[in-house]
This record gives sequence, C-alpha cells and structure tokens, in this order.
Amino acid sequence: MRCAVLLMLPLVLVAPPPASAQDGSLARCGALSAPASEVAHHCRRALERGGLRAEQAFGAALNLGDALLALGRPGEAKAAFAAAAETGREAGLDRVELHLGLARAEEELGDRRAAAGAFDRALALAPRSVDVRLARGAFWLRLGQGEAALEEFDAALRLDGGDADARFNRGLTLLSLGREGAAEADFSAVIRDYPRDSGAFFHRARAREAARPEAALADYDEAAALAPEWSDPWLASGRLLDRMGRREDANKRYRRAFELGAKDPALLERIRALGG
Repeated sequence: MRCAVLLMLPLVLVAPPPASAQDGSLARCGALSAPASEVAHHCRRALERGGLRAEQAFGAALNLGDALLALGRPGEAKAAFAAAAETGREAGLDRVELHLGLARAEEELGDRRAAAGAFDRALALAPRSVDVRLARGAFWLRLGQGEAALEEFDAALRLDGGDADARFNRGLTLLSLGREGAAEADFSAVIRDYPRDSGAFFHRARAREAARPEAALADYDEAAALAPEWSDPWLASGRLLDRMGRREDANKRYRRAFELGAKDPALLERIRALGG
C-alpha cells in the first residue's frame, strides 16, 4: 500500500581505514540493514573514538542523525546534523541528505520555517532530484499547503513522468484541493503500473464518490480485497452507502470496519446503536 512520501536518508559512509575500525563501529555505523538503534550506537561510538578522516566523521554524524530520526529523537538528530554540517564546512563537504535530514528534524521539532529553509538548501544542491521534490511536496502537503505541494509534485513528474510516488502524492494533493477528476486520473495511472496497490484503489474511490458512487464502491472493495486487514475501505464505503440511502449495506461495512479495529467515534456510536 502506497502512502504519502516520507523520504528516508541513505547511509553514506565510506569504508573505514584499519586504524579507525578496530572494534568495527564505523563499519556498523554504515550498515544499511541494521536496526536504527544499532546504527545510532555504533555511529556514536565511532565518533567518540575519533581518529576519523573528515569525510568519515561527516558521514558518521549524518548517519547518526538519520538513525536518531528513525528512533523518534529529533532533538538529538538535529544536533548530529549540526555536527555533520560543522565538519562539512571545515572540510568543504556537503550532501543533500544533510539538509533533508535537518529539514525533517526541524519539522518534527515544530520549526516549520527552519524546515522550509533546509528544504530550500537541499533543492539548491540538487535541483534535478526527484527525491528532493518529493520530500518538499510531502512537507507542504502535511502543512495543508496544497498549491505549494502540487508545484513540487508537478516538478517531480517533469523530471520523471513515470515516478509512481510522485503521481500518487499528486493525486492526494489534487484531492485536498477538490480536483477529483484530475486526482482520479493520477490514481488510475498508478493502478495501471501497480495493479495491486490498495492505496491507489482506496484514494481513487475517494475521487470517484461524488460523480460515480458505484465505481467508488467497486474500488473500495478492491482495496479491501488487496489489504484484508485494513479497516479504512470498509469504513469509507459504509459512509458512502449511508449517503446513498443503503443503510443496511452500510451497517455490514461498519461492522467489518469495527472488527478490524477502526476507532472512529461516529463508528463506535453506530455499533452501539446496532447492539454491539
């Protein structure tokens, strides 16, 4: 199931020289498959041991920040990214991942202005990066700035017209702007390339509700079939059936949504009214 993008940073360390790798910390700091807690531990240990070349210290601090973000510790992540930036300034090093990571940390800490500035620096470094455009678009979409998000996703698609994440997220943005027809077209394009994407069927159903309610119900059913443990298609289709005057059919959908763990307050009231 596809969802609104949240760009994760790649680990970027170069191989450690023998003098710096006696306990393997630097190598483990760059382990792509390791849990974030292990990456954070080994990156911190490698930095504390010292003896690193500038590019290695820069990479270790960058990886540490990324791992701390994954662990839900944005304040510590911001400090790690700041250390990477200081090392980078002294050694003439810079990477787009640094500014994307700092933007995420600033956003999670509630400083949207600082986050926007970091995203601007990332774009200045990589003006033709689809990933940067996706990250910026997702940022504006989370803030409810639909037109700004749309500009970024349009730019991403100009760079790579086949990028499904850009098209999916543009569809979400168009939905937020009330442009259901254009949103439906984007989700249909995703479905053509990824016919088992439950999220694309779900959101295409949302786009179809007003003009084509029966087609929307079919899409909700497809989303539910592709993701059997997902309650949202059942809840959304129940609401649509209510609006269509099909109360008994709606009740069946609501019961299934409840069985799957949906916590919507209006749903709970409905289930109580039905006798539990």
